[in-house]
Amino acid sequence: VPHQTAADFVGVAETFHKDDPDQYERRVCFLLLQLCNGLEHLKEHNVIHRDLCLENLLLVRCKPFIGCGRTKNDKHLPRLLITNFLKAMQKPGTGESKAKKNQARLAPEIVSASQFKKFDEFQTGILIYELLHQPNPFEVQTHLREQGYNQGDLPALPNLSIYSSGLQKLAHLLLEADPIRRISITEAKRILQCLLWGPRKDIADQPLKHKEALHGALQNWIDMKRALLMMKFAERAVDAEHNVQLEDWLCCQYLVSAAPSSLFNSLKLLRLF
Repeated sequence: VPHQTAADFVGVAETFHKDDPDQYERRVCFLLLQLCNGLEHLKEHNVIHRDLCLENLLLVRCKPFIGCGRTKNDKHLPRLLITNFLKAMQKPGTGESKAKKNQARLAPEIVSASQFKKFDEFQTGILIYELLHQPNPFEVQTHLREQGYNQGDLPALPNLSIYSSGLQKLAHLLLEADPIRRISITEAKRILQCLLWGPRKDIADQPLKHKEALHGALQNWIDMKRALLMMKFAERAVDAEHNVQLEDWLCCQYLVSAAPSSLFNSLKLLRLF
């Protein structure tokens, strides 16, 4: 059962953010990652939410007896649920033959829902500001919408933790004015995975002149992380008091699908290459 909204969480966590910015912003990364997972699922069914705000994100306590451990400060890492689909729309093209017949009378922009393709991505960018206790940049700088803008015009996020610069870059990529250049939810998810588990700048700093050598280094990193995770699961299996945590499950999800090409693209978007 949800115990609070993301708005409630942000409202009571301002002191937590100031006292322990690394831990707070890491938790924000986890919430955003779960949001991206949910939006990715919706996109697989051609659904666009169109009303992503803190009030429409519910948090559910993840209790130890259902397989999740505790995080720092004796606080559970919550599961995130997307709610309130009143403004959601489903792109035509996946229904029965009768629905397809009706689509033959629709204008192309309605069938493709082209004006909404990156709508959820844009609102996710705004959520990053709000989760980090910053105002919606388009509410405080109304001229941005009126005159047009580029990423350099967007306000900077306070550099409080090891995650701050990456979250700022992610927010700016999601708030790209041109929807064609705006990154997808899948790309945003992969960036968040890189911020949480790596690879980080140490890979980029290696003197690898050829792309093949770089991909080899990234594959070695993936193999190493997979081996370490399996060792972690093996240790947990013989310890009755330490169950698999939500963080472990999300990390496992990352490493199962990780490939050198996707890691390279994420690091490139973060400008580590």
